[in-house]
Amino acid sequence: MKLLLTLLFLSITIVSAQSILKGKVLGKNGKPIYLANVYIEGTYDGGTTDSLGNFVFETSEQGTKIIKASVVGLPTYNRPIQLPQKELLIIQMQESENRLQEVTIQAGVLQANSSGKNTVMSPLDIVTTAGSMGNIISALATLPGAQVGGENGRLMVHGGDASETQTYINGIRVAQPYTATPNEVPVRGRFSPMLFKGVNFSTGGYSAEFGNALSSILALNTENTIEQSKTELSLSSVGLGLGHTLQWGKNSLTFNSSYTNLKPYSKIITPDIKWTKPYENASGEMIYRHQFKEGFLNIYGAYNFENMGLYQADINYEQPVPLKKKSNNAYANISYSQNLGNRWTFQSGIGLGYLTDKLHYDDVYLPNEEKSLHLKGTLSKIWNNKIKSIGGIEYFDTNYQEEYHRQTLGYSYGYHSKMTAVFTETTFGILPNLIGKIGLRETSSNLQAKSTLEPRASLGYALNKYTQLSLAYGNFHQQAPTPLLKICSTT
Repeated sequence: MKLLLTLLFLSITIVSAQSILKGKVLGKNGKPIYLANVYIEGTYDGGTTDSLGNFVFETSEQGTKIIKASVVGLPTYNRPIQLPQKELLIIQMQESENRLQEVTIQAGVLQANSSGKNTVMSPLDIVTTAGSMGNIISALATLPGAQVGGENGRLMVHGGDASETQTYINGIRVAQPYTATPNEVPVRGRFSPMLFKGVNFSTGGYSAEFGNALSSILALNTENTIEQSKTELSLSSVGLGLGHTLQWGKNSLTFNSSYTNLKPYSKIITPDIKWTKPYENASGEMIYRHQFKEGFLNIYGAYNFENMGLYQADINYEQPVPLKKKSNNAYANISYSQNLGNRWTFQSGIGLGYLTDKLHYDDVYLPNEEKSLHLKGTLSKIWNNKIKSIGGIEYFDTNYQEEYHRQTLGYSYGYHSKMTAVFTETTFGILPNLIGKIGLRETSSNLQAKSTLEPRASLGYALNKYTQLSLAYGNFHQQAPTPLLKICSTT
């Protein structure tokens, strides 16, 4: 009986501690705002406004708390209140001033009133996409206009060819974004989606800031914030992974390593591939960040080792041909951004890539080596809340060498490409939900007779939270892919 009375007393006490918070959310013009989210910061207590702008919810919080209200297209409302609140709470939302730092057209993905959310897929979207297995490329194949080649696993847009899509990390090009593979075996993307704040993928009509891609660009961007310390561990039937972040002061260091071996898997499940050396992969990624008073430094590095051997069918041979392949792929990326004051921002970056690939095919030995360099500098200016401009210059250097050895026969071939580009682009806030962009890019190369001029233009209009209309025009050029350049160019 005493226990029953005690429980009854506690339940009455808890109920009596609950208070009702009522209020109304209005726009700057005094009209009620429908479907605004109102909540107490740091709690699950909150509600949604009805068609008259009214909200009501219960809370057990007491004392000084922060009440927040958010709605698509408007800045988030913050205000301290004293709980319990007996009076009707009136929340007056402020209209957005169409600031271009919140309304962007990023790499052909035209977005209006996005509040700075300029990503197509978040890391969580990628790892939870069915069948992606954490592979960025497989997840992107679910987007309209994007496909993955069944025989090679590379990203394509509206058909075309995988070489027509370029990959960038923090605005710097990645020359070799895929893992190594023999013919007719799909590849994977080299990079872990959890190290990036989001993936921005265009299906055509991308910005003048990027070039040398006929179809599209895939932009991966790391966070310009200091990460908190954490540890992550993953385990699968074919391998394991470990990630850890260290944070001290205005610095953070993140690494992510993984190891994959298909030997145990091939023992359990009989694959279509006849392995002599089941696929083995060891990879690692690292990000170092440092926050300056008016700048941010981001250093990214990745390494990938792959080893495999198998028998592969060839139309020129009666029996399957033995193949062995060993690859080392390293990439480093350093980017720095600096606030120059008076709404001027300077950004610079350098990307270095090094790939060695050793292929044994029957009695043929084909080793190759690729060295790549990308230098880039941009200067941007926000003239006012409706006009933003960016201009820059970049340099690409690619040196590719391959050798052919068969019995006593041997020779080498390759190419050395040097490409320079300048670009400029201005974004206009025409209306609160209508954004326009006009740009121009000029590219010259030692492998082409004359420079190319590429005008670009884009329009984006947001109908509502989920619907957007976009229109893009542009002139796009691309250098021939490596399989052609290595035999057609002189070094």
